Amino acid sequence: MNPFIPPKTIAKMKELGIVESTLLDLFHHGERRNATIDQGMMVKKYSGYEVGLFYVRNAKTGEYVITGVWKRDRA
Repeated sequence: MNPFIPPKTIAKMKELGIVESTLLDLFHHGERRNATIDQGMMVKKYSGYEVGLFYVRNAKTGEYVITGVWKRDRA
């Protein structure tokens, strides 16, 4: 099941040059950090950069929502 990506997060993705397929790969295959079942952060390293996301889980629907994204260069 893919997470919901709100317009604010999509705008940030465009600003950082992150495409949806990268974000979904990160969500499904990234490393969980500081995570609980209902909220947390995931990170994945790619060639030359690292991408992370923050998520929460909607208690009523069970759907995950990506609340924020970031990208940084790797040395």
